[in-house]
Amino acid sequence: MTDMSEHLSLHGKLDLAAVGRLHADLLARIGQDITLDMAHVTHLGGLCMQTMLAAARSTREAGCSFRITHTSDRVLGQLAAMGMTPETLMEGRI
Repeated sequence: MTDMSEHLSLHGKLDLAAVGRLHADLLARIGQDITLDMAHVTHLGGLCMQTMLAAARSTREAGCSFRITHTSDRVLGQLAAMGMTPETLMEGRI
């Protein structure tokens, strides 16, 4: 595992309008340990959740870690409605 670590602080609504930027931000960090700070996320939509899931898989396949921190109760509820938890998302599994 590499000792390079990337901390990405996410903000606001992670919806269709945000998915392109999220994808680019995550793609630029593949091959490094990634920590997503979700403290300031107000909404997590399905496309952004799928983008995070794919990034978690790619990061783990590269031998690196993918972590999610500070998930609000609101976002936890949105994840649950999609059948996910932060743990399943971090593991890159459905």
